[in-house]
Formats: sequence, structure tokens, C-alpha cells
Amino acid sequence: MSARPVSGYRVALPPPWTRIPLRRGTEDAVRAIVDDVAEHHTPKEIPPDQVGPKKRELVAAMMTQARESADKGGVDLYIPLDAIHGYAVEASFVVSEVTPSALMEADEVPQVMASLLRDPGTEPVTVADTVWVRRLVEVPPPDADSAPSKRVEYVTALPGAPRYWILSSFATVGDPITGADGEGDLRIELFDAIMSTWRWEYDEEGSGG
Repeated sequence: MSARPVSGYRVALPPPWTRIPLRRGTEDAVRAIVDDVAEHHTPKEIPPDQVGPKKRELVAAMMTQARESADKGGVDLYIPLDAIHGYAVEASFVVSEVTPSALMEADEVPQVMASLLRDPGTEPVTVADTVWVRRLVEVPPPDADSAPSKRVEYVTALPGAPRYWILSSFATVGDPITGADGEGDLRIELFDAIMSTWRWEYDEEGSGG
């Protein structure tokens, strides 16, 4: 892994996915999204005088989700705008910083990765020279009236900083959206495609190439 200090990351987001920063500018980003949703996705049966209260309700719900994600080390929250039907978000993913051990050294990272890969539903995935542990978790519905959910997690050590790890966690609710062969889940395949574009950003000092 590179010894240069990592300053951030980037991913290629297909439309209509959008990013909500969780460390600064969160409320401004949420209000901009809600304004866009209200303008383009408000159901025709909702009277104009109810749009304002609906917007405030959605801002409050999204800010609650954002704060909960930030409290768990979240850096960015991503949602697809066209998955908002009647102001209900059906899928999202969060990029978070996690700290498995304050004492971890660089030579311990492979051991931790190997330990993670012993868990069911995991596999190694290499993206631009970085090895991630990918885990798929299927959560059955708690009762007959609830929908099943799935979670896909990618986790790896921050290059050059083994005491800090990055977790990208995708969650979706409802029956899978299958392809032409009737198998798989197109939502998860899309998230995997987004993660395949992950690239680290480095501080300019000492970048040299």
C-alpha cells in the first residue's frame, strides 16, 4: 500500500444517486435534496398546502438518519433520489471510519483481513490495488408484515494508516429486483459497480506520482 497520507476518496455515482456529507454541510445538503424531491416527486394527490409540512417531515427524518450515521463514524451518506416515492427512501449506503484497534500495526492488517474472511458470506475484492473484505448479510423479515432486507459491507484498512479502517455499508429493503434470468439483485449489483470505482485521494505533499 502507498505510504502517502490519504486525504479522502472518490467514487463514480450514477444518476440519480447523491451524496450527503456527514461532517459538515449536512443540513444544507438535506434541504437541497428535499427541495428537489418536492419539486419533481411530489404525488399529484398531495395538496399544495401539505407540501411544506411533508418537506419538514422528510428533512427531520433524513437528519435523524444522518445524525445516527455520523454518530457511528459516518463520513458520507448516499441515497438514490428516484428511489424516493412518497418521500420514502428504500436504499442507501454509508461510508464510515472505524477503528478496530488503537494499537494495530501495518503488519497486523493481513491477519485481521484473514480473520474477517472466515465469517460466512465474505469474500476478498480487489479495487485499484486495495483488498477489501466484502460481506453480504440477508436479514429475514421480523414478521409477516415486514419486508426482507439485505446489507452489503466493504471494509479495508486505510492505506498508510493501519489503525483506521473504512467501512462502506449498503442497505436495501424489499424483494430483490432481478435481472432477465430471474436471479440476483440489481440493486446490489449496482452498489458493487459503484464500489469498483473507489479511488483514494492523497495529500499533494509528497504525492509525486
